[in-house]
Amino acid sequence: MSFFLVLKFCDVGEVVQSPCSLLAVRQPFASPFGEGGIPERRKSIFILRSPCAEHSPSAIIRGMIKQPPDIPKIVIDRRPMWIVVLDRMRRGIFLSVVFLCFFIALGLDGPADLTPEAYKVLCLFGLCVTLWSTNLIPLSATSLLAIGMVPLLGIMESSQVYQFFGNKAVFFILGAFILSGAMIACGLSVRLSMWVMENFGQSPRRLWGSIYLFGAVSSCFMSEHAVAAMLFPIVAEIVRTLNLIPGKSVFAKGLYFAMAWGCIIGGAATVLGGGRVPLAVEILEKSTNNTSTLGVWEYSALSFPLLVIMLPAGWLVLTTLFKPEISDVSPALKELHKKREALGKISFHEMGVGAVMVVTLFFWFVFGEDYGIANIAIIAIVALFVFRLITWEKVQEHVNWAVILMYGGAICLGEVMADTGAALWLAKQVFSGVVEMPVMFLLTVAVLSAVFTTVMNNSAVIAVLLPPVLSLCGDYGISPLVAAMTVILPSNFAFILPIATPASALAYSSRCFKLREMILTGSILTAVGFIAYILLLKIYWPLIGLVS
Repeated sequence: MSFFLVLKFCDVGEVVQSPCSLLAVRQPFASPFGEGGIPERRKSIFILRSPCAEHSPSAIIRGMIKQPPDIPKIVIDRRPMWIVVLDRMRRGIFLSVVFLCFFIALGLDGPADLTPEAYKVLCLFGLCVTLWSTNLIPLSATSLLAIGMVPLLGIMESSQVYQFFGNKAVFFILGAFILSGAMIACGLSVRLSMWVMENFGQSPRRLWGSIYLFGAVSSCFMSEHAVAAMLFPIVAEIVRTLNLIPGKSVFAKGLYFAMAWGCIIGGAATVLGGGRVPLAVEILEKSTNNTSTLGVWEYSALSFPLLVIMLPAGWLVLTTLFKPEISDVSPALKELHKKREALGKISFHEMGVGAVMVVTLFFWFVFGEDYGIANIAIIAIVALFVFRLITWEKVQEHVNWAVILMYGGAICLGEVMADTGAALWLAKQVFSGVVEMPVMFLLTVAVLSAVFTTVMNNSAVIAVLLPPVLSLCGDYGISPLVAAMTVILPSNFAFILPIATPASALAYSSRCFKLREMILTGSILTAVGFIAYILLLKIYWPLIGLVS
């Protein structure tokens, strides 16, 4: 009797058949990092199982074959063929079902009190919410779909739809990304982060604290996405140098939680921490015909107490739930010192980029309302190239163009919903007759924002929730500023699942902690954040005259 044995490298999900058996490579870990949550394809080893014991894959591997170091592990899929096929096709099946439901809904008659255009917008809105929350396609692709479908469905003229994309929020976000990219590309931000850790992280807890506070402070002035991406390889190097075992080392868990939580909390403090606030400001201005807006100083003044509450709370949760199992971090500090020394003395480019960043921050905070933060960002970008401080090739490596597209499409969809009356109709269906008191309305919105950000990207939460909420401000007698802040702040509580923000996704991709640990600690921080919001709503905002 003859037996067949096949050993080869193949793509994850590839199916191979032989006279011996049918197996498929299964992906052992799907990293949540990446646009739209789409994991990168990995290489794995595929083995066709032989019934001959002495020719078993394990025997051959032990005796003859040495695995390459980049292969995670061998996974043999023993499922029946029909399950393997369905598993490979499940994304396509889900997408087919989603789009089928969308087109069926379009063919139905809408409610009598809703115009045909508004009904079509609601159908498109439901499709986008489904795709944003499931990540069946990248977030940016969903936003582009929304832009393209509006004129195709006859809801609005193409020229008007595409005008929504070219708004100042998109260009401000683009400018902030390029400035952050320049800081990273020239090496200034990496130099600063390693200096902070080297000088303030002499013990395990102090090293946690240096990462935590550096992430929080940096995310006040740079995109939290960029800060997390900058800190991630440094934290990974610390874990490697100290020989910490992923999944078992408590200190490693604390390092990655400190990185993620610091970036998330700091990103909520200013307009510069991410694209959520500029997106919300643009929707707010369009929905109120520019009668209400949020400036750089104004937003920071309204949100700063949240930072004051959340930073100590996050540190307390971190140091209470996680106890470092090591006491000496000197090898990691020596490695950081060696890498910082390898950078050499601070260069002209680093000093120049730092000077441009400081001047830009000054103009944003002092003259932002007079000149416009988007205009200031664009001039700062031009200054970087005029003084030859950066090249386009280096900058574009750090600019997330997918996020830019996502924000532009979300603003477009929100504008169309407001113009057609779909946002007001949807809000009335959800809240009318259920929530009567203004305070209860705001608390309900805050809960919805926190819940939605658990299952979808927090920028998508702004696009989904803010237009309907703003449409009901007049009925409840609520300031649009208060309503906007009620959606913005809880949407930043992206602690529970990795899908909400890249900072959480990066930390989870390290494999140093389990999902249930993230859910447990994240739930505690989300509850603290909600309590902080209530304190702002009932005490701080009335004290400064925002809420009567």
